[in-house]
Amino acid sequence: MGQNNDVCRECLRYYNSGKTGGLNCAESTLNGVATYLGIDSDAVYRIATPFGGGLARNGYLCGSLAAGLMLIGLKFGRTSPDQERKPANDRADLLLKKFIADYGTINCREIIGLDLKDEAQVKAKKEDVHETICRPLVAKVCTWVTEIINAQ
Repeated sequence: MGQNNDVCRECLRYYNSGKTGGLNCAESTLNGVATYLGIDSDAVYRIATPFGGGLARNGYLCGSLAAGLMLIGLKFGRTSPDQERKPANDRADLLLKKFIADYGTINCREIIGLDLKDEAQVKAKKEDVHETICRPLVAKVCTWVTEIINAQ
């Protein structure tokens, strides 16, 4: 479990918790686990950026979950069309099941109860929501992804 704690710390190291600056949920998750996997590329940040806030702050698919799925793809995805999808898909399915069991949905807006496109809601609640809901969620997704990757 110590290894997972290290990955969680790395995932949350630059997470912004609703303040200015820092990484969003998708960037934090992707960067933290990618660092654990030895992937060092600024492409990690660029790829994950529009996934934060449920796909560009639209409240759809949770950004941390999206990043977790990307990480499973990085580790188990195929490199040619004639290879099987099953290794990645089975692990992605496991992550989705864990996520839905804990949160009841994969949609950001339903999880956080906040419309990130509504400036009044964001001003009033974003920092608290990020700290009390999103930060623990990012840690949980990082833990699950690390467990799934290590279970090979």
